[in-house]
Amino acid sequence: MKRVSRILFIAALAAILAPSTTKAQLSLDAYYNVDWQFNIPLNNKFSNVASGWGMNFEGGYYVLPQMAVGGFLSFHTNNEYLSRRTINLTATQSISTDQQHQMFSLPFGILARYRFIEGDFQPYAGLKIGACYTEFSNYYYIFMTKEDTWGFYMQPELGFNIYPWANSIGFHIAMYYSFSTNKCNIMSYEQNNLNNFGLRFGIAF
Repeated sequence: MKRVSRILFIAALAAILAPSTTKAQLSLDAYYNVDWQFNIPLNNKFSNVASGWGMNFEGGYYVLPQMAVGGFLSFHTNNEYLSRRTINLTATQSISTDQQHQMFSLPFGILARYRFIEGDFQPYAGLKIGACYTEFSNYYYIFMTKEDTWGFYMQPELGFNIYPWANSIGFHIAMYYSFSTNKCNIMSYEQNNLNNFGLRFGIAF
């Protein structure tokens, strides 16, 4: 019995010390990220309050060991409450009310990602370009004024995927800057282009 226990102990120790042939992630040729994101508008006149109401979905295929190409889709909503004030509707009409500004953005397109290291920890730099659909909505009293717009979208990004366990899912953390050419002119509020800074936390496949 002692001999069997000794053999089992040696076998277990050898398995622990032997070099592992398992891979860090589920696939070495592709990646997928699903993220929650926190978005901070940068001097946006229509809605300039940070928000965590957003998500990001993306995936890519490594055409080279370090370089991946793929696609993305994300969405985000930023809200800003404005206290009671007088709004000029026309040259002869005005209304005194509080307001709720809501800005919903949905960018999508293609991406390129360069990972600096392969393995359990994969820092990278990426660039996303595409189109951005944005709804600007102004709620006041019992009324709503809305404008739908399309624009060009560009987003550089820095982040990393980390895989704590072999052949399993990992975690994704990133920070980004985004720019889009969406514009609106609602009542006395005019917005030219959108600039945002943000953070993403999610799952890596």
